Amino acid sequence: MRSRRMAAVLAAALIAGCGSDGDTDIAAEPRLETEPALLDAALECTPFEHPDKPPVLLVHGTVTHGQEQYNWTYKPLLIERGFDVCTVTYPDRGFGDQQIAAEYVVHALRRIRSESGRKVAMIGHSQGASMPRWAIKWWPSARDAVEDFVLLAGPNHGTTVAATDNPLTGSGGAVLGLPAAFYQFAPESQFVAAVNAGDETPGDIDYTNIYTLFDELVQPAQPVPTAALDYGQDNPKVTNLLLQDLCPLLVVDHLTIGLTDRATFELAIDAITHPGPADVERAGGAALCNALPLVPGVVLPPTFLLELLALLPVEIETGLPELHLVSEEPPLKPYAQ
Repeated sequence: MRSRRMAAVLAAALIAGCGSDGDTDIAAEPRLETEPALLDAALECTPFEHPDKPPVLLVHGTVTHGQEQYNWTYKPLLIERGFDVCTVTYPDRGFGDQQIAAEYVVHALRRIRSESGRKVAMIGHSQGASMPRWAIKWWPSARDAVEDFVLLAGPNHGTTVAATDNPLTGSGGAVLGLPAAFYQFAPESQFVAAVNAGDETPGDIDYTNIYTLFDELVQPAQPVPTAALDYGQDNPKVTNLLLQDLCPLLVVDHLTIGLTDRATFELAIDAITHPGPADVERAGGAALCNALPLVPGVVLPPTFLLELLALLPVEIETGLPELHLVSEEPPLKPYAQ
């Protein structure tokens, strides 16, 4: 990855209004509240050396962060297949306001587009699937930077499992409160309503939504899946795929769909290497149902264990993540009202 100094210069140019294509007026977009240094530090990329393929941005789910989720799964496999790969880590393991988390995705997309000179293929899991839609909706520069978006178990219309009626909360207010993001996962939240208002699939972007019947967190999966976009509308930019429609006996839960399921990975690869969203038959069809999990096939770099151990002092130094406990959903930012 280029030096921090170069990154700062590029970021300053972007903020000044010089988009990667010269046609996006970033100065007219919602201002990012997060300090640029924090946004820069959250993005990690391999060198941009493969101009024949789109660079891939990996966005992690709640409770984890970029390196933890992807350095032993998707990242080495994508590198093996000749992709430049970036991971972004948004704050406090996703417990905070998703409107702020989305700023990290906005900045990451702007930088990758500018530094690589190419549009980005984004793959996200759980909150890392649904939350980037906020970035795409409200920041044209982020939207214009994306070519393909693969969403794995994303609560795009909220989830009925969202614990806004947790026993720790009561009609008179929260006893202990809940992380801010949890309120935004509720189907009736202002966040869900705002991100889905109007066009659910904005931009010149192909959307591939993959979800599973056995997801214990993102529900319902049937009859109208909360993970789907423009469900039943025959939108040519969208593929909505319930894994069990392809592989009826495939047992994949919320974690394994974004970590180790081979069928999901191959569908994601198909989406980002061809025009349009994923095509099941082109990706391998029924043969995907017999594929081995990802982990046995991962060729980890020799430095992986050392890199993982190196994360521990950072965790100790920064302390436990802030839980962002609140008694109600964070208010919508002015640009979304």
